Amino acid sequence: SLSPDVFIAVGYTNLLKSELLSVPRILSANFHASLLPAYRGKHPVFWALRNGEKWCGVTVHAMDPGLDTGDILFQVRVRTRRDDSVGSLYDRIIQRSVPLLGRLVRAVADGKIPRRKQSEEGASYFSSVGEEDFRIDWTRDAEQIRRWICATPGECFFDLHGTRVFLCDAERAIVPGEFAPGTIIRLRRDGCVIACGSGALRIRSVRVSGGSPEPAAEVLRTLGLEASRSLFGR
Repeated sequence: SLSPDVFIAVGYTNLLKSELLSVPRILSANFHASLLPAYRGKHPVFWALRNGEKWCGVTVHAMDPGLDTGDILFQVRVRTRRDDSVGSLYDRIIQRSVPLLGRLVRAVADGKIPRRKQSEEGASYFSSVGEEDFRIDWTRDAEQIRRWICATPGECFFDLHGTRVFLCDAERAIVPGEFAPGTIIRLRRDGCVIACGSGALRIRSVRVSGGSPEPAAEVLRTLGLEASRSLFGR
């Protein structure tokens, strides 16, 4: 009954069906936090940081029945930073997105909506995030694990003697020699150094389920760990 000219969706996580998309007279548009056609689907910023992308951004695209497949109207690139979290990168993307709303409305009013078809080259899809996406695999490369922890501080975890330990920070550590992944190399007041599949990480603070961040060395000692011990119980 409103006879709208335009629908605009921002941060909406469900698909709109064709019956609804056909209601606006001119356009249904969506603000999607990725550089489409890459990272179609849910949680694009999370997955972009997980995968070590150098660029992220926002795409304003026409909505069609597909999953983020409609024509691109506007696009802004945002450089990722080494220590970005999902929240910090989202904040910068939102700041860069705000002017696009005015540009979109003016383009509709002037009848000059810029459109370009999405290429299937470079297209990718990602879905919901589950518990296992946050479980740390110490056999992976230290930089990859560091990136995951920094992207979602306090959310990545490992289980030790029935206690779930969440990692609040991480930085690369230089260590002499080679150690089995998961080995506690050093356990000091300035942090706990843990061997990874390649390289090592220093963890300064952790938390246990329902708790606040505490010094990593104190927590791990309370759980019965010392230097040279393994997180795998060996």
